[in-house]
Amino acid sequence: MAVEIRSLREDDVVPFVSAVRLGFLSPPDPAAEAARAAYWRRRVDLDRCWAAFDGAQCVATLRTRPFELTVPGGRLLPADGLTAVTVTPTHRRRGLLTRMLGRSLRAAADRGDPVSILIASEYPIYGRFGYSPATEAATYEIDARAAGLRRSPVGTLDLVDTAELRKLAPPVYERFRLDQPGALSREDLRWDADLGLDRPEGQPADWQGRAVVHRDGAGEPDGFLRYHVDDTRSGRQSTAVLHVDELVAASPAGYAHLWRYCLEVDLIRTVRAEDRPVDEALPWLLTDARAVRLTERADLLWLRLLDVPAALAGRGYRTAGRLVFEVVDPAGYASGRFALDAGPSGAQCTRTTDSADLTLPATALGTAYLGGFRLRTLADAGLLDEHRPGALTAADALLAADRTPWCTLWF
Repeated sequence: MAVEIRSLREDDVVPFVSAVRLGFLSPPDPAAEAARAAYWRRRVDLDRCWAAFDGAQCVATLRTRPFELTVPGGRLLPADGLTAVTVTPTHRRRGLLTRMLGRSLRAAADRGDPVSILIASEYPIYGRFGYSPATEAATYEIDARAAGLRRSPVGTLDLVDTAELRKLAPPVYERFRLDQPGALSREDLRWDADLGLDRPEGQPADWQGRAVVHRDGAGEPDGFLRYHVDDTRSGRQSTAVLHVDELVAASPAGYAHLWRYCLEVDLIRTVRAEDRPVDEALPWLLTDARAVRLTERADLLWLRLLDVPAALAGRGYRTAGRLVFEVVDPAGYASGRFALDAGPSGAQCTRTTDSADLTLPATALGTAYLGGFRLRTLADAGLLDEHRPGALTAADALLAADRTPWCTLWF
C-alpha cells in the first residue's frame, strides 16, 4: 500500500500526536494520549498540519504556525513557522519529509508569507530545503560569588506569582520584541503554556519556578525574570545553580536590575542562562567580566526566503544604496534577479534584467537577511560570487542591523 500524504482530519489527531512524541523520543504513555491530543487540538489549525499515513498508522508529521517576525528597522513580517517535523524510524529514506515539506512551502507561498522559519533539531536536514541559520544563541555560566555590578540598581523589583506575571509580562514582551530583530509574536495560548497555566489534563506544568518583575521610576513594569533553582550541596557548602528561564527587559535599567537579582540570591553558586544573545551586555555590567563564561554558541532560528521582493522591501535599512542580486533557489520560490533600492526612508525591491552585482543561493541571502551574519564571511567560504568590485561591502552595509538578531522563543 502506498504511503498517503495529506492534511489532518479530526480523527487523525491522536495518531499524529503519538507520532510526534515518538519522533522526539518521549516515552510511551497510552493513558495520557487522549488528554495530550485534546490539549494539542485547541492550539492548532488542522489545515496547517500534514502527515504521512501507511494504512492507519501515522508515520511522519509536520505542522506550521503563523508568526510575526521582527526584522531590522523595527518592522514586522509575516512568517510561516515550521515545527513538529518527524519521520518514524520504520519509514526513513522514502521521501516523506520532501513530500510533506513541498506541500507546506507551497501553502506558505500561496498565503503570501515572505519567509518560513524553523528551529532545527539536526543541522544537516534543512539546508536542502532552502533554510539556513539566521540567528545564534549562547549559554552563559556566571560565578555568582565573583560577580558584582558596577552601578547601583534603578527602579524596584517585585516577586510575583504566576497569575500576576501573566498580566504584567505580555506588555513588556511586546515592547521588547518590537525593537529586537529575530523576535517572534507570542499569542495568549503560548503565554498560558509557557507559564504552566494551560497544560494537558492530569499533567504537571512544564515550568514551575519563581518570577520577578522590574518597575521603572514611575512604577511601570519594564522587565521580568522567570527562573528555577537546582538546590545542591557539597559537604556543607551550597553548590546551587539558578537557571534563568527567561529574562526580558524593555529598558537598560530593568535589564541590569534583573541580572543583579540573579547574582545576589542567597546560596547560589552559579547562574546559568541558555539561549541568550551572543552579544549579551552582562559582562560589561560587572566589575569582573571574567566571572561570566560563554559555554556554548550555536545556531537557533533558521530562515527560508519565499518572496524575495516582499522580504527585502519589508525590512529597514540604515544606509542608502542599490544592489542587484541574482538569487539561486533550486525549488524556485526565491529564484530570480532582483534590484534592491533601499535607504533609511524605505525600500523597493523588484525583478530586473540589469546585470547582477552578486550571485548567491537563497540560503546565503536568508542567512544575512536579519543582519546577524555578513555576506563577506559567506563569500570567504565560497558560497557566493561578487561581479562588481565593492558590491560585497555595499551589501553588508545595507543588510546590517542596529541590534544583533536574537530569537527568544522555541517553537
